[in-house]
Amino acid sequence: MPFSVGSRVILLALGKKRGVVVATGRGGRYRVQVDNTTVSCREDDLALSPEEGRRAKKTTSQVTPARRGSDESAAPASRIDLHGMTVEEAIVRIVEEIDQALRRGADRIEVVHGKGSGRIRDALHRELAALPVVASFRLDPQNAGVTWVYL
Repeated sequence: MPFSVGSRVILLALGKKRGVVVATGRGGRYRVQVDNTTVSCREDDLALSPEEGRRAKKTTSQVTPARRGSDESAAPASRIDLHGMTVEEAIVRIVEEIDQALRRGADRIEVVHGKGSGRIRDALHRELAALPVVASFRLDPQNAGVTWVYL
């Protein structure tokens, strides 16, 4: 079933995250806006959102998207400790954890990297900035050895 621009969809490949189709391409490819991130996916990765079905039946009602961080749809935040790892091991581990968190439907990850020399923290922040599924990240204001990653 082809989706049109503006359709509200569920991204099955991203732990059933909700989004809106912002562009269509050749070969069943779509660009979908999920929170503050735009992802590219195939038609097989999408399902029609239940709100979209209701909106099609009742065109007069307003449909509001689920708010980020609502307790109903988000899995609990996960925590990962990178102490004792090399920079390369830490990057591999965080990418794996982001993948698992997305599949669980979590919207954030607490990354404990420690204060130390800052090499792991700096490499982590460079990697997070380059990942399109990461909406944002910030150091914990209470503990500079922890970074919060928001998906």
